[in-house]
Amino acid sequence: MDRRRFLTFAAGGAAGAALASSVSCVQPFLKKQPVAAAARQDIPTTCEMCVNKCSIIAVVENGKISKLNPNPESPRSRGMVCARGNAGLQQVYDPARLKKPLIRAGARGEGKWRTASWEEAFDFAAGKLAKVKEQYGPQGSMWSSTESFAETFFKSLGLAFGSPNVERHPTLCLASVNLAYSLTFGTVPSFDLANARYIIMSGANRLESFIMPDTVDLIGSTTERKARLIYLDPRFTVTASKADEWFPIKPGTDLAFVLAMLNVIIGEQRYNKEFVANYTSGFDQLAEHVKSHTPEWAEIETEIHANDIRRVAREFADAAPRAVYYAGRRSSWYREDFQFRRAQAILNAIVGNWDRQGGMVPNAKIALGELLFLPWDDPTAPRVDEMDKNFPLAAKGDGAYLKMRENVLAGVPYPVKAWMVHKQDPMNALPEQAKTVRMIEQMDFLGVIDVQMSDTAWYADVVFPESSYLERQDPIEVLPGIVPVVVYRPPVIKPLHDTKSTLEIVQGLAKRLGLSQYFDYTIDKWVDAQAKGLPLDTPLEYLKHHGVWSPPDGAKYGATLNPDHRFVTKSGKIELYSERLQEAGYDPLPVYHTPMQPPTGTFRLILGRRAYFTQANTTNNPWLNTFAPENVLWMHPRAARQAGIDDGQMVEVASSVGSLRLKARVTQEIRPDCVFTMHGYGKRSQWQRLAAGRNASDAEIIETAWDKVSGGGAFHETFVKVRKA
Repeated sequence: MDRRRFLTFAAGGAAGAALASSVSCVQPFLKKQPVAAAARQDIPTTCEMCVNKCSIIAVVENGKISKLNPNPESPRSRGMVCARGNAGLQQVYDPARLKKPLIRAGARGEGKWRTASWEEAFDFAAGKLAKVKEQYGPQGSMWSSTESFAETFFKSLGLAFGSPNVERHPTLCLASVNLAYSLTFGTVPSFDLANARYIIMSGANRLESFIMPDTVDLIGSTTERKARLIYLDPRFTVTASKADEWFPIKPGTDLAFVLAMLNVIIGEQRYNKEFVANYTSGFDQLAEHVKSHTPEWAEIETEIHANDIRRVAREFADAAPRAVYYAGRRSSWYREDFQFRRAQAILNAIVGNWDRQGGMVPNAKIALGELLFLPWDDPTAPRVDEMDKNFPLAAKGDGAYLKMRENVLAGVPYPVKAWMVHKQDPMNALPEQAKTVRMIEQMDFLGVIDVQMSDTAWYADVVFPESSYLERQDPIEVLPGIVPVVVYRPPVIKPLHDTKSTLEIVQGLAKRLGLSQYFDYTIDKWVDAQAKGLPLDTPLEYLKHHGVWSPPDGAKYGATLNPDHRFVTKSGKIELYSERLQEAGYDPLPVYHTPMQPPTGTFRLILGRRAYFTQANTTNNPWLNTFAPENVLWMHPRAARQAGIDDGQMVEVASSVGSLRLKARVTQEIRPDCVFTMHGYGKRSQWQRLAAGRNASDAEIIETAWDKVSGGGAFHETFVKVRKA
């Protein structure tokens, strides 16, 4: 490997002093406590209940966390902590959380365990991993994880072990967005919803599914009517209820809507000519490409009236540059997702909203110091998901989860017999759960690191209990964005049980695998090295006291809008027409294909998320489960009537790969050709008593499909039959 990590004890010095003095306007939030409350501590830290990582203050009284308050100093979390953030307390004090290492004592999935010492658990797992390595090579192992501050340690262990097979969460979520915007702009920007005046969203149900800063911005924009919100979704969601206009678009046709907008904006000369001339390439090919995609053509595809498409296109162009077609986050819908997101990016570009207030803004970052450690040799074997052959332009570091599973089951290009999983639940995250079970059953070893007994842990050979995010020291993290933020996560209490941090677990395994030399540091040394890269006089003390730091100059716009700026693309321009796509055998401009429609008597299954739950990981949280204890099947009255189904009646939902039962919610708030349910229910793990055996897991009936370019999952391609149970 060619990476080198260096301790940058370097000059945070003089320059840092100047910046530090300029942040004095940020007042410490810590309040003096009355004498009677001397046992109380207010400790700033960082939430881990979702990916947003809001800054919070843990109130610790007599050694116990009594409350989690918002940290008003964070420009990212806006002085807010959501219901899910508050419920982080339940993760710590859940009586059913993992408390000791466990080794399986029965058949996989039987739920029989025996407790083990850490020494025994490490020896057991390392022995299994070493045996697989000896028989199949290091590539015979797979290392799966999702984003977390400590993920770097887990991934490093997999790579140091010699495995090329690191599989990450983005391939089941936002891979198509990331790739589409990267190939167009050379980066994935943020959307300045706080200052936008015209916002279009396709199915990004932000007011219900995910509470993040841009959700807060969207709430402000819509409730104060600063921005006009156009919302496209087959379902009347919470976001639809707050929009100025809701269009119940035919599923899978959003690309046709965008191409028609491009047709209008280019045909009527409403694009930003100066911006297009100076900063983009391929406009002439684009103009020719969209000539035939008229609003009348798109009306047939989308079932949105041509006059509305034409009007929205004109309004969007007129509102630019403070107009955005929002990319969304979970973009794992259809096989053509990448092309849809590319078209969004191109539409945003030609109206000139790039790097402008109220438009799309390239993310600002903050450099941290780094710790020097011994580098390992790069894995030599090809990836099991064959990214180079199947998805040559996609992010190889994230992998392609579903193609990986197909190849592992088929044993090609080589056998994979060991699987380590960190802070992820593939049993619920991947579609077609029966296939995931089959993959696990053919493994010689499955090890899981988690706080709770997930469904994947339920099938593991050994389970390593991780300390919760309120009990451990994590690395410092930079959250890039329009206003970047540095966040700090110290332990606010000592571990309640016999648990360890990710780094400690990695080091325990590394020692037995002969890899200790790559992890011969402490978390304190790691954090200290990171902090010394910040432009502050005493950066670590500052973070301990405040929990968060952000440059004092706030949002900046227009840094890339100069003739000398070169975008990180092949041409150095914003690429409307992509030669890289063409060279890789893909369409260089977004090409629309009419999606398959549900055969008579079937429905397209669409999925959603509630902001109470992080994927399937917090369904068992008592406070959150109270808000939404069950998932139901939305069904249009016309379709329900034809099937003789009444509201509240139990129904069976069947696809080609499985079936499940749940209650019907008969409502006009969904198209007649679709049914809908929420993700994250129906657990197998009996330790998740509020979710085990209750309701239904969508993972049991979703069929396997993926986006053609990014390899990301395509979860809205399944047709189902519904009948009375």
